[in-house]
Amino acid sequence: MKKRWLLYTLIGIVFGVFDFYYQTFISNAFSDQLVGGLGRSLVWLILIVGIWLVPIIPIILHEAKFSGSSWLPALASALTWSISIVAYYLTNAFQLAIIGVPSRPELHISNRNDPYFWVNWRGVFLDDLVLNNVEWIVVAVIGGTVIGFLLSFIYLRLKAIRQRRLHQFSI
Repeated sequence: MKKRWLLYTLIGIVFGVFDFYYQTFISNAFSDQLVGGLGRSLVWLILIVGIWLVPIIPIILHEAKFSGSSWLPALASALTWSISIVAYYLTNAFQLAIIGVPSRPELHISNRNDPYFWVNWRGVFLDDLVLNNVEWIVVAVIGGTVIGFLLSFIYLRLKAIRQRRLHQFSI
């Protein structure tokens, strides 16, 4: 059991880092096209939000198959999403502090000589990284639990129906 949960945690970390760059890519790719109408905005929204289902659907199905429970997959998806949020914001912090962002050069590590560097960094750290992180972890826990429970519940019910039908035809 411990190896599965370690794997879910690792998937969350990898996905969080991936999502940081994916969100930037999608935002840049659609930045000019967002004014193009509802259809393009809907595609953008699906790409931004839908990607979050990619890591947890296999986790939910695997955990439901392995455990036979609906609550453990709910917990696994909430854990994976929460870890992803933390990894996302740690990647953001790393990029802001070490790599730097062209639109926010005041936060690059090479500008430590700037008298406002630490004041700016503290504000960004508290507002952008900590407060947003808490807000999205709440969303991850509630959303991951609901989606994990519902998807595993449906999977387990369909599996039970299939087994009953197979059992009826084999008699």
